Amino acid sequence: MASRLDKRREVEAADARDAAEGTAEKDGKKKRAAPGVKKKVVKKKARTKPVERRRIVWVIYNSTQKEEDRFPFEEKKAAEERLDVLRSKSKRLYWLQAVKEALGAPPPGTVIPASTYVPEVEIEEAEVEVELEEEEEDEEEEEEEDDDE
Repeated sequence: MASRLDKRREVEAADARDAAEGTAEKDGKKKRAAPGVKKKVVKKKARTKPVERRRIVWVIYNSTQKEEDRFPFEEKKAAEERLDVLRSKSKRLYWLQAVKEALGAPPPGTVIPASTYVPEVEIEEAEVEVELEEEEEDEEEEEEEDDDE
């Protein structure tokens, strides 16, 4: 009597012979991977967001953390001079801080002038249909008047 282990070895040997001969099972069953051969694990690459470009600006804040003024990074001396002027004018506390902001974005608190705002105008189909109906009614009335004469 053959043990389970012996039968398994026979099946594996037969599979190895079939693989060596290049024959495949045609009954639709999947073959097992040869023992000792591991399936390659493919790692999915994580999508990386494009790095948002930023710039540094000097911002002057007051004691209530309200932004008083902002200067480009290259103009630190001008920012420090403005800071000295503000400190000498009032007893409030003012400080200078470097802030990173996204490139291309308007500074916070910037008001866009109304002259640059162009609202999108949508023509509603109902208005167009009403105009067409009115024109048809006018034409019908004119025809009736012509028929009466």
